Formats: sequence, structure tokens, C-alpha cells
Amino acid sequence: MASPPGSIPLLGGLDLRHTGPRDMPFLLDLFREARPWLAWADLDRDAIQALYEQQYRAMRAGQESLYPEHLDFVVERTGQAVGRLIVDLGYADWRVSELQIVAAARGKGIGSSVIRSLQQAAGSQRMPITLSTPMFGSDGRAVYERLDFRVTAVRPPHYDMAWSPTRS
Repeated sequence: MASPPGSIPLLGGLDLRHTGPRDMPFLLDLFREARPWLAWADLDRDAIQALYEQQYRAMRAGQESLYPEHLDFVVERTGQAVGRLIVDLGYADWRVSELQIVAAARGKGIGSSVIRSLQQAAGSQRMPITLSTPMFGSDGRAVYERLDFRVTAVRPPHYDMAWSPTRS
């Protein structure tokens, strides 16, 4: 199956496309899904929605500050949005600042296919890939280790990890 115009084909029948204004509801839902504890606040529904929107804007501002030249993508499978990838293609490394797959699509190799695709591209440029993954509430470390990443630092509540094209 050919990729839609303007998208980047990946392994596993996936595509990346740049995010746009029409993706805001999906991206906010994905953000909400990853942070259910925000809904535990003793607030009404509208206030909870405002809290999520405020926290989402704060997260985005932080990413913009840390990675001003990042690329923000929606991950699609057969035209359906299934995740998000934010990556900074730097001069010293490629930094994955966010990879999130919707709960209904997890465990199907989507995240691994995204990372393997990045490894292929980074390997052709001899660029390492770096990222951080939570120490708690996530099996990210095990997943990334299966993809040949190694822990480079432990900074609670995260593991810093790196993949080098020379090791693969």
C-alpha cells in the first residue's frame, strides 16, 4: 500500500505525517490518556478539561524550549492516527522526546516499528539516538533494551538511554 501524499513511510505499514491544527483533539486525548491522575483533582468537568489543556500547553512550551527545531509527527496505521512522535534531529544525536501510542494500539509492535525505522535512518547517517523513559509505570526500558538501547544514566524518575549505530 502506498503512503498518503506528504507522509513518510515506516516499517510495519506505518506512516508519519506532520501534526497540524486538525490533530489537536487527538493529541489532547493522547495527552489525557497518559496522565489519568490529573482527572483525580476535586474539580468539575470543565475545570478538569481546562487543567488538561493548561498542562498540555505547558508540556508543549517545555518541548519547544528544549528542542526548538524538533519535528512533531502523528503516527498512522492505514490512515488511522495511532500515536505521536516528537524527535529532534540534532548534529550530535537524534533525540526522541516523545513516543506515545494510543492504549488500544499498544502491544502490536507499532512503537518498535517507529524506533526501528528511526534506527535505519539514523544508522545511515551514523547518528546515535537518545531518549529518556520513565522508571515507574512503564515497560519502556525493557522495550528499548530489546531494540539495542543501553541505559546511559539513571536520573529518577527516568532512565536516559542511547542507541549507537556502531553497536548494531
